[in-house]
This record gives sequence, structure tokens and C-alpha cells, in this order.
Amino acid sequence: MKERRHMRDTVHKKLVREYYSKRAEDYDKQKSRTWKIARGFSNEVTEALVQALRNCRNKLVLEVCVGTGRTSFSILEEIHPLVVGLDLSKEMLKATKAKMPTCGHTFDLVLGDAECLPFADEAFRALVCTSAMHYFRNLGTSVAEFNRVLHQSGCFVYGDLTLHESDKQHFLNRLEKTISRAHGSYNKPSEVKKMLEKTGFVVSQITTVPYRKSFQALIKDKARYFGVAQKALDKCIKDAPEDEKKLYATDRHGLTLFYTIIRALKQKSS
Repeated sequence: MKERRHMRDTVHKKLVREYYSKRAEDYDKQKSRTWKIARGFSNEVTEALVQALRNCRNKLVLEVCVGTGRTSFSILEEIHPLVVGLDLSKEMLKATKAKMPTCGHTFDLVLGDAECLPFADEAFRALVCTSAMHYFRNLGTSVAEFNRVLHQSGCFVYGDLTLHESDKQHFLNRLEKTISRAHGSYNKPSEVKKMLEKTGFVVSQITTVPYRKSFQALIKDKARYFGVAQKALDKCIKDAPEDEKKLYATDRHGLTLFYTIIRALKQKSS
């Protein structure tokens, strides 16, 4: 049983890595289309990230799943920490490195796995992971690793799409699984908070920012990479109960999604 689970996890990681390796070239363009801003996230999300890391100037910060560096470059501009970026995709790391001269910032990049971080205990004052944890199959394992590499006074900043708190039948997860074979699971903010507290963190800040996403963008950003046709997405939406669709203000053009930033402090050992 354990060997089969390990094999499934390995296959899943390979799928995620291949997906993001393909997306590396136009990833920033896709994100700019989503957030209507050239780099990083919307102003509301960026401000929440900056506030969560406001005490990290000149301190060592790890970004897990750094991607093309969108989050790190925004944080560097505002706070000036010492950043290490880790990612599972070589292509994503290459994209980050290529942007460094034009962005005016340089930081260390490491190829690695979020479930087995290649760093010493208590090495970082802060750890950031944005737009990635819905791909993790073993969320608790990764968060335990995050806790391990954080200093006793360190903080973890989580950022990801989250389910509406009233989404009892996980409409958004069904939609994502329809268009993306790499998808793991979105969680509700309350579920993430509970999981963090069970893994040795104290949540100090939760900020949720709503934004619109068109179905056309979902097809371009995800479905086309997996050969999923428009009609599959249309059927998923058509078959969903009306009360579920209302939670996300779903219409024929798109839906409202919710991006949540959570700041959690590592509990000090007694």
C-alpha cells in the first residue's frame, strides 16, 4: 500500500513538473491576463504579502515553488529580504534567472521538492508558498517540512486559491479536475487554518481577495495543456447545482474566484 502511494505521488509530481515546464515560456503573460497587472499579483494580494513579510528586511526568506519569480520580485522591491527560490521545474528556474537583470534583483535558485527541502533546520526567518499548494498530494508532509526549516521566530506565508466557505460539494475542485489532470485539491480558508495549527503554527492574519476569471482564460491556461475540449468544461458547469454556481457568481462568461493569503507564526518550542 505504501509503495503504491509513493508511486502515485511520484507520477503526480512528474505530471505537475511537466505541466509547468510547458507553461514556463508564457506563464507571466497568462498571469498578467488574470491579474490585469504586468508583474506579480493584484495590488490587494501583493499588499497582503508585503504586510505579512514586513519584518523580513535583510533576513533570509525561502520561496517554495518560486516559479518565474513573480512573488519574489514583488517582495524584493518592497521589503529587500535575502531570497532563496526553490522549484521542481528547471524551466521555471531558467525563466526566473533570465528575468533577474531586467528586474534589478538577484537571488539564489535551487531545484528541489517541497516535501523534502534540502536545507538545514531553522535556516530561514520566513517561508512563502503561493499558487502551488493545491498541487500537493501530501499537504501535511510539506507543511511539516516548512516548519522544520523555519527559525523559532519565523513565519510561513500561504497564498492560494481557496474554496468558498459554503462550497460543501467542492464545485471548484470538480471544475479544476475537469480541465487539469495535475490538480490536487483546493481547500477552504478555515481548513487551511486548522491544518496549519495542527502542524505547529499560529495563524495571525487571513486576507481573501475575490477576482474574476473567464472560462476562455481557463481553457488557455490549463485545459489546452491537457487536451481538454471546451465542451468538457461547459458540461461541468451545466451539470453543477445552481446554488453552487451562485457562490462563485458564475455566468456564461466566467466566475469569481477567491485568493487567500494566510500568515502563520511558528510556535516556539517549550
